[in-house]
Amino acid sequence: MDLLRACEAMKDFIETAQKLINTWEEDPDNYSKLEEGLTAMKAELAKFKG
Repeated sequence: MDLLRACEAMKDFIETAQKLINTWEEDPDNYSKLEEGLTAMKAELAKFKG
């Protein structure tokens, strides 16, 4: 993974994390939306493997 691609992946991860935080702050009991956010974060983290 080159530096530019790594930076882009990190930017995507941070944006996904921010969306999850926003969802939590808006309604911490909306489990389906939180699960969607966690699933998205898991997919973003997978980009860093290998």
